[in-house]
Amino acid sequence: MTLTKILAAVLGFCALSSCDSADNTTRPPATIITTADLSQAREFNEGIVRGRGDTPDILEPEPTTAVSDMESTYNYILSRLAAMDQAIHRLNVGQYTLDIKVTQLLEKVSRLDNRLGDTEDAIQQISSYCKDNRKEIGRLEGCQKGRKIGYKCVLAYRVYETYADASKKCQERGGRMAMPRDRKEQEALAEYVKSVFHGNWPVWLGINDERSEGLYLFEDTTRVTYFQWRKHFLSSQPDGGKRENCVAMSSDDGDWWDTYCERRMYYLCEFDV
Repeated sequence: MTLTKILAAVLGFCALSSCDSADNTTRPPATIITTADLSQAREFNEGIVRGRGDTPDILEPEPTTAVSDMESTYNYILSRLAAMDQAIHRLNVGQYTLDIKVTQLLEKVSRLDNRLGDTEDAIQQISSYCKDNRKEIGRLEGCQKGRKIGYKCVLAYRVYETYADASKKCQERGGRMAMPRDRKEQEALAEYVKSVFHGNWPVWLGINDERSEGLYLFEDTTRVTYFQWRKHFLSSQPDGGKRENCVAMSSDDGDWWDTYCERRMYYLCEFDV
C-alpha cells in the first residue's frame, strides 16, 4: 500500500468519526479501512523505523554534495594554522611577560650591586678604622706596659713567632721590631729584656742580612752601624753564613746572635712616643 492510499484511509476515518451523531443526513461515501489496511500501515511504519521497507520519495533526504579530499585537506591545514597562530600568540604574550620580569630583575640586581658596592666601601672604611685603632691601641699599650727608651717605647711579647710573623705583628700594632741604633739604646734594651725574661731566652730584633750576606739592615732598610755580637772563643757571632740571616738578642746578657729566620721565638716591638 502506498502512502497516498494510507493517508486517504486515515482522512476518511477521521471524517467518519467527526460527523455529528444526531445528523441522519446522507454522509459522503468514505473509504472503509479494513483490518488488512491497518496491518499493512503498521508494517510500513515499523519498516521505516527499522530502516527497511519502502521509503516514500517525500521522506528521502535531499542529496548533498560530497566534500572532496582536497577540500578536506585544505580545511585541516587551515584549522592547524589557526591553532599554531593561537600558540604563537600565547608564546609572544609569555615572552613579553618574561621580558618585563627580566627587566625588573635586572633593575633590582643593579640596585643590589650599588648597595653592595656601598657596603664594601663601608666595610673597607671600617676595616681601615679598625687597623688605625689597633695601631693606636698597640702604641698606647707599648708605652703603658713597656719601657720608654729615648724617643720610643719598647714592649716584649711572650709569643713564639718567626721573624716574618713577628715583624707583621709589630706593624699591625702600629710599631716595628726593636732596632737598637747605638750603645745607649742597646744597653737600655738589654736591661729591659733581662728584667722581663728570666734566664737565657733569645728574642728577635729588627735586624737581618737577607738582601746581601754580611750587609745588616734594620727593618726600615737603614744600615746597622752599631753591633753587639757575642764574642767567645767557642762561639763567636755571626757564624751562620748564608743559612742564618736574622738577628736575635740573648735575654741574659744582651748579646746578638745570627740564627734561622724560620725559628720561632719571643720578640720585641718599638713604638714612637
